[in-house]
Amino acid sequence: MTEHFSYSTPLGPHIRIGMMQGQRLISFGIIGEYDLFRDTGERVCTLKESKQYLTTYLRDAKPARLGYALVLARTPHAEEAQQRLADCQANTEMPDLRIVPLGHTFSSQQGKIVSSTEYCVCTPPYATRREAAQARSSLPRPQQIDILEKRLAPPSGSVYLILPDGTEVEGSNFLRLAPHGHEEGRIILHDVIVGVQFHWRHKENQKLRGALEIRIDNKGLLTAINELPLEAYLFSVNSSEMMSVCPLELLKAQTVAARNTLLATMGKHHYADDFHLCADDHCQCYRGSSRETPASYRGGLETLGDIIVHEDQVCDARYSKICGGIMEAFESVWHGNPVPYMVVGFDGPSDSSDRSLFPADTEEKARALINATPDVYCNTTKGDVPPYLRYSAKYFRWTVSYTREELEALLNRFQEYQVGEIRDLVPLSRGQSGRIEYLKVTGTKGEVTIGKEFEIRKVLSDTFLYSSCFVPELIRKPDGTVERIDLRGGGWGHGAGLCQIGAAMMACRGKTCEEILNHYYKNTALTTLHEEQIDNQKFLTDLQGRDFRIGDRCFEFFNCYAVAQCPIYLEDKKIMCTQEEDSFVFVQEQVKPDDLEALNIQCEFLSFRGTKAYPRK
Repeated sequence: MTEHFSYSTPLGPHIRIGMMQGQRLISFGIIGEYDLFRDTGERVCTLKESKQYLTTYLRDAKPARLGYALVLARTPHAEEAQQRLADCQANTEMPDLRIVPLGHTFSSQQGKIVSSTEYCVCTPPYATRREAAQARSSLPRPQQIDILEKRLAPPSGSVYLILPDGTEVEGSNFLRLAPHGHEEGRIILHDVIVGVQFHWRHKENQKLRGALEIRIDNKGLLTAINELPLEAYLFSVNSSEMMSVCPLELLKAQTVAARNTLLATMGKHHYADDFHLCADDHCQCYRGSSRETPASYRGGLETLGDIIVHEDQVCDARYSKICGGIMEAFESVWHGNPVPYMVVGFDGPSDSSDRSLFPADTEEKARALINATPDVYCNTTKGDVPPYLRYSAKYFRWTVSYTREELEALLNRFQEYQVGEIRDLVPLSRGQSGRIEYLKVTGTKGEVTIGKEFEIRKVLSDTFLYSSCFVPELIRKPDGTVERIDLRGGGWGHGAGLCQIGAAMMACRGKTCEEILNHYYKNTALTTLHEEQIDNQKFLTDLQGRDFRIGDRCFEFFNCYAVAQCPIYLEDKKIMCTQEEDSFVFVQEQVKPDDLEALNIQCEFLSFRGTKAYPRK
């Protein structure tokens, strides 16, 4: 079922962001005043600011019943979907195929309408994802077939909130807290896991605008859902994905890409859930209002409502951290048909001699690309690189080494990938960025094929391999058995669409937001859903409202990928925010630069020690 959303106010329609999925307990604090509601709509009481965290838990919860349908074809046109349905019925001989609409329509204040709706030809749902994947593998062109998770029966149970006086409030499916005024309070969500499954995984306390809903999710556990205006969400996303000290043109381009990602994928990636997008890397990073700064506001306000479109369809403008030199095509990364605006491309100046490395879709060419340090925008290993981007250099080219036993242990976590003693790793196909699409692993008990990009990165690392652009090198003993496996690779992330570090370096070299978007998203046009002129300075003053920054820790302000190993975090030492006159200042307590240097930690905070004041306006 599709919905319609309208930009009737400058901050756009309200959206729902899923956070802390699959929890048994969720704790939070309150700044300001909030009304508490049961799922029936009954108002229970008003909750006021307290030093005590409130805790929610559940009883008698049962998970949802889910099904997994194969998406055999997609089209933005309802009439064409009927023809696709007939073709699929003829070519697959599958009964009971149906058309499922996914996505939404969006209108501007002046009536301009764009759409993200796709009409999908789907099979009836299979009982498990594995059954669906097995069925997909038997069909023609399985690499173009996606799996859609559907809710067949909702979860059930009771959610309880323990109030400060010890009494408990029950909601049969969820409880909801709504603020007294949009800018007059914050929810402080406690111990939010950031970087789920990745090497920077850690916990933060995150301040949230808008309403909070604690509800039973599909697993029969708790999920927090933050409901807030779309543009207010983006004020955080642009500086949760990239540090807000980056050039303004980068923040603007990042905001447009994030707005597009939201509009294009809401209701698709989480079709079976009670929210539009999740708050972590699966969708895009949202860390609450602690990430908001005057610069992040400007990135949002100067692109308010701006999106890129292709033939009046909202572009699914995906992005990753570092492409490694070549942007990858959509179809090499995900299951699905080619996307006309997310195509391969060389991530460098048009006059670069290193264009000869493109494409890198064979073993020889991939090895040549990885062995090179080409003149591309995302190469931060050389040249004039600002301090806040230097952390990215180690991800441009990298090597990960395993003993044979270590890699076997990683494979053995998954029943379908247990091959015994490893004999060989062979890339079966590569995209033009050098990323492996499918990888064959041979062992004493047989062989398996792993793909696509996401699955390869998940299986070959317990914290996600940086990318699937790598060359496997097997070091063998004299008797021919494998002793060690080196994965020599390049880039960080899937590599399709906007390369965040490349875009930041383009902005540092004077490129505009529109030039950046045109470089990474071909065959697109920039349009807007917000056509009303607003006073940015007045809007900025109104947005900032009260001070909610004081007490934040340094890693809750910076996007620090070294935090999981940092003594500031591990030993709970503090670099916290305080206030001096009209500026925010981070105050250092009980931590020395030597503590970080001894661990070879790149600390964004210490690199900015000369400019640690952040003005409000």
